[in-house]
Amino acid sequence: MKKTIISHFELKLEFDKNTENPSRLFRSFADIIEDIRNLDVVLAKSINSSISTKIFLNDIEKGSLIGKLWDELVLNEDGKLDNLEEPQKVSNFIENSRSKALEFIQDRKSSVDDLEKLSEAIEEIAREEDLDKTFNYAKPDILQLAKTLNQISETTEKLSDNEKLTITNSTEKSEELTNKVTKIDIEAVEKALTVEEINNQSIAFYKIKKPDFLGDSQWEFKHGSKSLKIKIADEEWLERFKNGKEIVVPGDSLKVRIKQNFRYNRNGYLISEKTEIIEVLGIIKNQ
Repeated sequence: MKKTIISHFELKLEFDKNTENPSRLFRSFADIIEDIRNLDVVLAKSINSSISTKIFLNDIEKGSLIGKLWDELVLNEDGKLDNLEEPQKVSNFIENSRSKALEFIQDRKSSVDDLEKLSEAIEEIAREEDLDKTFNYAKPDILQLAKTLNQISETTEKLSDNEKLTITNSTEKSEELTNKVTKIDIEAVEKALTVEEINNQSIAFYKIKKPDFLGDSQWEFKHGSKSLKIKIADEEWLERFKNGKEIVVPGDSLKVRIKQNFRYNRNGYLISEKTEIIEVLGIIKNQ
């Protein structure tokens, strides 16, 4: 039998009454709702990997932009959690863990050590609610947690200096987020989690979808049925391309030498996979 857990929270966006470009505020409000949903999913996956979640709007109040919402967490679509007798424990875990995660952003923390302390704090909350005894609890995925926290920071840093977001849970505990944020270095988190790193080089053919005419970002390619965004690090070829000596159009392909980097954690799980074009060997014209 499917069980659902409800987690109520309130979002309040404070802003000047005569703010220009008000659509920006509504986009930020929509983004933070989605960011909170993603955070709840990352937290709840430490309890059950098959979690799904839906956020519902209960009310909108005037004045500052205030939304009263609830997150419906479906924790046992596959029947794994039929022994759940106190769903309030899961709700408490989500709300208290969410508050801890938002405090991390509010306090402008960003180091790997601080992130590991946050993970330990979330694990302690699970113990307090006896979830570690009821389920096969695992620490939250630190890398996913870091990426989700960065998403929230990216949303709030778009606010102006006199604007702030306040997130309040059902126990009236609140965290305030402003545009003064400190991002987590995802590369540093990956390195801290990496136990084994594998590098290799190979030759590949990539069909061009969208070139990068500025030379500062990634090109878009098709490789079989996959769409890829890859940076070209061959500076000599890029210089010829920018000077019009190498002509490509969408549909052409590049024969390239690529460098791939794979990072694995202590359980042998792939943490990250990165591909870079280190040499362009030729252009294959679309026939």
